[in-house]
Amino acid sequence: MALMTFLLRGSGQAFYALVAELDLSITQIKTLHVLEQREGELSVKELAELLGLSVPAASRTVEGLWQRGYLERREDEHDRRVKRVQMTASGREIAARLHRERLAGLQELVATLSERQRTQLSAALASLIERDEIAACHPKRRTGPRP
Repeated sequence: MALMTFLLRGSGQAFYALVAELDLSITQIKTLHVLEQREGELSVKELAELLGLSVPAASRTVEGLWQRGYLERREDEHDRRVKRVQMTASGREIAARLHRERLAGLQELVATLSERQRTQLSAALASLIERDEIAACHPKRRTGPRP
């Protein structure tokens, strides 16, 4: 637990500075991450369910991200009342920047480790990385269908 606290404190300041720079809410960040994990489109209702939001709240979130060019939005071809959304290249780049900033603290810590400590850390993490739920988070290591 102390390690996690250390890592979160170390990368937290830079991450939150980036969030402030981008002027994103936590809900908008969660929305980008949910859409990043999906192939294709989601309806605003599906997105709301995944985020635990009401449809109107999800619609407001989508509107803000759409205005910034992070999402594409269109009417469903079968039901014009349904709005479908997906990330743009710009949205994917913002999500990647957020990921990189969160990982920076871990990378800084690893850079301070001795070769022996890095080897031990790598060995300790190897079996965890193979778990399906963890492997699914790394596009090059996906073994099954995307969530």
